[in-house]
Amino acid sequence: MVLMNLQDIQAFVAVAETGSVNRAALRLNLTQPAVTRRIQNFEAALGDGLMFDRSVKPAALTPAGRHVLEHCRRVLSAVAELESCASSAADPSGELRIGVAHGLGEMVLTTPLDAIRRKFPRIRLQVSSNWSTGLIDESRGGGLDCAVGLLTEAHCIPAGLTAIPLGPEQVVIVSASRTPTRRDGTPWRLRELAGESWYLNPPGCGCRAALGRAFDRQQLPLVIAAEIFGEDLQLSLIAHSGGVGLVPGRLFEQSPHRHGLQILKVSDFAVPATVTLIRSAVPGRFDPAIALLVDELRGKLRMPD
Repeated sequence: MVLMNLQDIQAFVAVAETGSVNRAALRLNLTQPAVTRRIQNFEAALGDGLMFDRSVKPAALTPAGRHVLEHCRRVLSAVAELESCASSAADPSGELRIGVAHGLGEMVLTTPLDAIRRKFPRIRLQVSSNWSTGLIDESRGGGLDCAVGLLTEAHCIPAGLTAIPLGPEQVVIVSASRTPTRRDGTPWRLRELAGESWYLNPPGCGCRAALGRAFDRQQLPLVIAAEIFGEDLQLSLIAHSGGVGLVPGRLFEQSPHRHGLQILKVSDFAVPATVTLIRSAVPGRFDPAIALLVDELRGKLRMPD
């Protein structure tokens, strides 16, 4: 029986997360042959099951590999927690993995992360972006230490995770050609917007999914002019080409393209959303840094504790 060691587990996780042996070698400060040997040792220790499908380029995790990855992340997290017991809880060290929902990057990646760097210089930040649903899955699987998502009523927080509300976010419908209300001052209805061309995020966006469900309930056609990643680009196209979009109100107010666009009042559509920090329900060594992140984000959102 081949024994498994911690270095082999680290190599497996690094290759799985970076997508290549080359990038994993850079992360681990090893040579590519050294990383390859560790992966081979790791697979040999697990028996006959291969962790990577090498028939495709780049190699992808097999279903067994995806399952094993979650357990390996937990092992490395537990080892890091054990090592941290010897150091002060007020001065955590190591790699803090933070996920940020698409559209929230500017809010999270500026002063809040700067505050963490200043107060906890021994922490290394690794930041990634995803849809909120993906962030929840990554947090549950141990791939993230915390995540900042834009959650709607359709999102579900699984057991083992905790959700900390940071502040409400208004999701608004904007147009370049329509007035905020109808001529008589009453709100628009979705059926009056059914013929418009919509500029929306690709599938995976929770707000876009909520809009689609609202149109489906009324059996209305949703005409999508373009699926574009990034609300600022959507607003630019709407301003120049007309049409309608769906964006967080905070992003709209900060966008240079907001001039000439109007927020429409729509009586039969609303997406209650909350900027939320997602993290493990189990206390960990990064608690002081995550608590600081919560405070900084609440300050930016002006939400009292």
